[in-house]
Amino acid sequence: MTITARMLFATLIAIGISVLSGCANHPELRPYSAEETRQLQLEALARQGLTLEQYEQRRASILRAGRAETVAETVQARPPISG
Repeated sequence: MTITARMLFATLIAIGISVLSGCANHPELRPYSAEETRQLQLEALARQGLTLEQYEQRRASILRAGRAETVAETVQARPPISG
């Protein structure tokens, strides 16, 4: 083998190892919780450059939606009354 072929071979092996080790280090994906989703929505809202009135209206609707989800989860968690 020539020196150029050896260097090319070593480079390909190094790149292969780098790619394979990178694939093994990805974190496990999971769905966002309701609180995390709400926080992401509020952060995105803050970056939109809205007027104060528009910002407050949209912020209130995001927070209202969050409370509605909490109430819905609470209602679903209770067992039905039998009697």
